[in-house]
This record gives sequence, structure tokens and C-alpha cells, in this order.
Amino acid sequence: MINCLLIKITHNSRGLPVRSYRTLVAEEITFGRGAECTVHLPDPRIAMHHAVIKRMHDDEIHIVTINGELEVEFSTKQNVPLTPGTEVMVGPYRLTVEPAPPDVNLAISLALANRLPDDFQNIKSRTHEPLPGASAFKRHLSLWMVALIALFFVALPVAQNLVPQLREAIAQLPFGFDRVWSPGHVSNAHRHFGSQCINCHQTLTKPVSDKACMQCHRDTAPHIEDKALQHHAFVAKRKFVGGTQCAECHREHKSPFPLTRQDDGMCIKCHGNIKSVNAKTSLSDIHDFDHDHPDFRLTFKTSHDEGSIRVPQTDQARLIEKSGLKFSHYQHTGKVQGPNGLSDVREMSCTMCHQPEGKEMRFKPLSFKRDCLACHASELKVGPAGSRISVPHGAEQNVMNTLKLYAPKEFTRYSETLKSTGCAYCHDVVDSKEGDSLPWRITPLLINTDWFSKARFNHALHRTQQCTSCHQVENSESSADVAMPDRKSCLLCHSGNRPKHKRIASGCMSCHDFHSAHTTSNDLSQPNSTLTKTDIEVLLANPQAAEKNVKQD
Repeated sequence: MINCLLIKITHNSRGLPVRSYRTLVAEEITFGRGAECTVHLPDPRIAMHHAVIKRMHDDEIHIVTINGELEVEFSTKQNVPLTPGTEVMVGPYRLTVEPAPPDVNLAISLALANRLPDDFQNIKSRTHEPLPGASAFKRHLSLWMVALIALFFVALPVAQNLVPQLREAIAQLPFGFDRVWSPGHVSNAHRHFGSQCINCHQTLTKPVSDKACMQCHRDTAPHIEDKALQHHAFVAKRKFVGGTQCAECHREHKSPFPLTRQDDGMCIKCHGNIKSVNAKTSLSDIHDFDHDHPDFRLTFKTSHDEGSIRVPQTDQARLIEKSGLKFSHYQHTGKVQGPNGLSDVREMSCTMCHQPEGKEMRFKPLSFKRDCLACHASELKVGPAGSRISVPHGAEQNVMNTLKLYAPKEFTRYSETLKSTGCAYCHDVVDSKEGDSLPWRITPLLINTDWFSKARFNHALHRTQQCTSCHQVENSESSADVAMPDRKSCLLCHSGNRPKHKRIASGCMSCHDFHSAHTTSNDLSQPNSTLTKTDIEVLLANPQAAEKNVKQD
């Protein structure tokens, strides 16, 4: 949206300049002889649609020719950036960029520099009507057309908005009279109610308010979690223009174009000089992903209650994941020996464990039963070959209860076996604290499921690439390794606001959501089975049933 102050310079009867001021707010400001142009220039030397002022991809404001010519310093131009002091000849008019006052993007003055020749009025006075009497027919036809237009395009829509009974009656119809005021097609997201304009345009002659939007979008999160900073950044800082409105980024009636703006102009307004919004911020100024975007910061979980910290990828010493698991990607990639020995060689790929779901191809939570049990069932068995006992995967108490039930005499030895080679094969095992009823415990798992909590990534858009082209895991021998791509890796295929050779243009909206980032949950520690003390008491009361269960195992 361009907020432009137009200063029109004319001359009075004494030849003195007279300046008139007008504010223009539009996506594009057109100049021409056509009545529909934003700035109407009634001069025969001006084309019907001569030129237009609009924002370019670099967020700078330019004036661009349509059917006319632009002249700068006696040379013809097709595109002229409007910087302070620039003078452009738009036909016979001189357009000058003036210093802009606060809350205005652009201030321009427009003056007629080259008047028409003296014989023009003489030629015009000698013209005559080609069809005498035709004006009367045209006048009557025009009056009828004015009446019809006033009825269908003014009277009925206004009555619908002002008369409650008429509004209720029309609400039952597929569309209302006020639909004729629609400046364009409604987006797909709003099409199910778009025929009833009153849903959004609640007050006649006033633009859509944020309150109307929030009636449906109640769960929309703010941009900043701190309420005071949110108010300062989007309301108090822009008090002269009423604060930032939903409609500044979500532009309706522009279908088939997206409902949400995709350019970086609104983002750079604040993040290009972030200190002006919050002087205490630690964020750096950002104008373009290719030029001054900082290195990525990864989110590490610190506790099960969603506690987390963010670590820059440049800080290699802190890029260590303490998940509580012992895992090597190196041993789970390519040809891998299965649990049945050399005769059981399997080809393992990333998607065998990391199974995608959803249109963005995010991944299902890892599951021991689905992803690990097929190869690692032996780690959950103790005892001699003839009478091995299988313990459940899950809570430590269930493991101990199973050992007490099926091997009470060997409880201590079997427990130590699981501690050193069974559960400890995949988990970090620690001794219990004094007073704990269990001899040892499994370190709670802290598996990161969202490394980039302030951004979003769509795996579906990258499915033509191999996983290992971004995640270097072939030689990873420890679960502490972090194999997330950095900014340099992304820049191999992506550029900033503008496309470059063999690189795709990627603006802010490519990776960031304005309102809130995605969250997922992944818990590998959930038990797959439970065995309570009540179960033990019931089974011990029936030794035959217990013996039968041991033989089945």
C-alpha cells in the first residue's frame, strides 16, 4: 500500500502559483487522461493510461510507463525510481519528488510545464456537432441509465445495510444487493460466506475492522508474545495511522492472488531497523536472506515441560543434543546386519524410521514398537536360552514387576544385566537416589522435534532432494551429533528477495509465519504395556498360570 501526498501546482489569474494538497492511498497510483485514473490529467498530449507509480520487488517506489513516455534530463526512460529531488516529465507535466512528512511514503508535486499552443482553442471553437438533435436522445438515455444505476448500485445496497428487515430477508439468499460493490473476486478461504458482505463490512462506508476479522479468527496468535511490546510495535508506534491493521497484510478481493501478502515490505519495515521498535532487542537488522540474514539458531529442549534454549549454529561447542538415547546414524544407514546374523542383511533408508505425514511432510513421532522392536527385541530378554524372560518396554516399574513375577530368585542378577547391556544398549541408565524403591532408572528422553521453532520448513517441497544432501548423517556415530543444515547449505539452492543463477528467490514468508510457529510432540518413552502390583498378586496366586506364561515366552 502506497500513502502518497500529491501537491498540484496551478496558476491564478495573476500568474502566481497555487498549491493544492491531496492524499492518495492505493496499491498503484495511475496517471492518464482516462477518467478511471487515480490522477486525471485532461491534456490531449497525455495517453489514456500514461504511467503508474508502484512498489517494485526491492520495496522501492518507482514510476513506470504504460502507454506514454517519461523523460528525465532530456532522455526517455521506461522506469524511474522516485527518490527525493527526482524530476520526471510526464508528458507536458513536471513531477517532482518532495520531502515526505511523517506517516507518508511519498510526496510529489505536479505542475503543467508546457502549455498547449495558442491555436488549439481556435481549432476547438470551430468544431461542430456531427449529428444535430442526437444530444437530446443521449440526454434522455443518460437519465434513464442514471436512474437504473442509482437503483441497483446505490439505493438497494444502501437499503440492505440500513433496513434490518431487508437485511434478514436477503441473508437467506445466495447473494445480496451489496455484492455489486465488490471490487474483485473473494479468496477461496472466504468464499463460503463471501456473498454476504455484511459478515466483514459491518459498518457502511467504513473499511473492515480487526474486530470483524477476530470474530472468526479467535485463535490467531499475536506476532510478539510480550503484550506490551506487541502494543508498542503495532499500535503505539503507528498512532498517526491508527496502528497496523489485518488488511495491510491480508488483502481481500484480489483472487486468484494469495490472500496474504508475499512480499517482504511489511517485514523489512520493522526488521530492517529493529532497534527503532525495541531498543533492548538482541536481534540484528535483516533486509535480505542472501545478504544480512544471521546464522540459524537451533532450539534445544531442556525439560519435559517444554523448556528450551536456542543456540546459534556458529557455537559448535554447545551444539550437542542430550536426548538420553545411545544411537548411531552410521550403523542405521545403507546395508545393515539384522538380528539374525550375516544371513539377515537389510537395506535401511531414512524414511524407515522418519515416516512423513501431512501435506508438509512433517514426521510421525518415533515409536519403539514400530521403529525399533523388529531389530532390538533381544535387548529386552534376559535369562538362559531355554527360559528367557521378556520384559516390557516402558516404565522401569513395569520392568521390575516382571522380573519379580517370573524370576524372583534371579531378580538382582537380571536387573544388573538389563542395567549394563539390556536397557543400557539404547538408553542412559543412572543409579537411583537414596530411598528410591527401584535399583536404577532410565534417563528421561529429551528428543528434539522442532529444531527451528521460529521458522517452518516444508519437506514436501524438497522431496526431489536426498535426505543426506541437507542432513550429513552418514558418518555420525553419536546421538549427540546435530545434523541440521545451516544457512550456507540453504544458500546453495535459495537466494534472497530476487532470484539468482540456479537459485530460487526466497522471501521472509518462505520460512516464517507472522503469527505463530508450528509445534509438535514426540515422546519415545511412553510404555507399550503395563504390569501393576495388582497383576503380580493375581498371577502369584495362580502358579500354574505363571508357569504357562514363562513357557510361552
